[in-house]
Amino acid sequence: MPHPRPPVLAGLVLLAATGLALPATAQICGEDAQWLGAEADGDVSTSETPLVTAADVAAGQRAFFAFRVSGDALALRVEAEAPEGDPAISLLTEDGHLIAENDDTAVSLNSLLETSVGPGVYCVTLRSANDGALAATVQVSRQDQPALLAGDNQQAGMDAIAPCTTDTPAEVLSPEALNGRLDQGLVTTAQDGTTHYYRFSLSQPMPLTLRAASPTLDPVLKLFDGQGVLLAENDDADGLNSRLDFASPLAAGDYCVAAASLSGQPGEVTLSAEKLDPEAFLRNAYRRGELAPPADGGFPIQDVDLDQQTQTVVLHDGAAQWLGLALDQPTVLIISGYGSLTGADPKLVLFAASGAPVAENDDIDGSTNARLGPVLLEPGRYHLGVIDVSRNDGTTGPIRPIGLIFDRFQRVP
Repeated sequence: MPHPRPPVLAGLVLLAATGLALPATAQICGEDAQWLGAEADGDVSTSETPLVTAADVAAGQRAFFAFRVSGDALALRVEAEAPEGDPAISLLTEDGHLIAENDDTAVSLNSLLETSVGPGVYCVTLRSANDGALAATVQVSRQDQPALLAGDNQQAGMDAIAPCTTDTPAEVLSPEALNGRLDQGLVTTAQDGTTHYYRFSLSQPMPLTLRAASPTLDPVLKLFDGQGVLLAENDDADGLNSRLDFASPLAAGDYCVAAASLSGQPGEVTLSAEKLDPEAFLRNAYRRGELAPPADGGFPIQDVDLDQQTQTVVLHDGAAQWLGLALDQPTVLIISGYGSLTGADPKLVLFAASGAPVAENDDIDGSTNARLGPVLLEPGRYHLGVIDVSRNDGTTGPIRPIGLIFDRFQRVP
């Protein structure tokens, strides 16, 4: 579920090739984005030098920078460098859809994205991975221009999968249109952990799910259109396995999907494609803790009376377990989850009754246990999801107990 983006930090310092400049802002990607470079339109296709920006981002905030690609599809390099701190970057379309994101390079805490995009307007977002204050330099450049990260430009993981262009050698996932083949059931193929490309076509729009799974490796997925433009990528949607869901039908046309393991080590990766059933998709999202289930009785939710209970134990079978919490006054809440001694890796996610995410936490104090909060909650009903990250693929298995402790702090009348 998308999370609301913090407001853009005002007063960003922009660097031009001949000195300091302050390009105009524009409502792009749903935010007031600063145009990259010295020109007002920030066109990386025609710029003689890389588009460079220096920014000071306050704690918990995010900065947005816009640029333009004109003409044909272009292979780009997007980088962020910080002398101190941990920058993280994302690449968005003009209407705010995520194309790709990166936190760390193979050798440092700096960030690097290399991908191909078609003509249009795009945004780069910059934030601190640890939510602290950050001073960083952001650069967007063509592959024929100098890189910002001279020593960091080593491809690994996601970035090891190069764009699938019309000249890229690739296997055929389905000899006929994939939508017709999927009407007969799941399509799968097995490969080793190195990068493999598979082409397929859709003769008509179709909701689609693509998966890369492995019992021993950490697989990643990328989907490109017929010209090599990156449409989507994923790592670790189902535990360490990867999944791309297109609940809105994927348009008719030609596609190329790439799968690889992050490490490139020997092992087996299974790539699969199936027709996405919206109702099944929602049920599985509830089971993985990605969405809060509705309070209509259609999905099991165990009510916890915080006036009577300060702790409880969840018998976790692999699918997210949901608890309902009701507050009648403003409350500061801390929830701790313990499961490391039973082999569980608990993660806690808290949603408001509207379905909006409120808070989440996975690991604390160097352990696999979790602690959510302190978070100030208004009166109302909340849904708490308890996830076992080590097997969060929607399936069930042996019971692993996870203990929960609730600490409340309320104003004394």
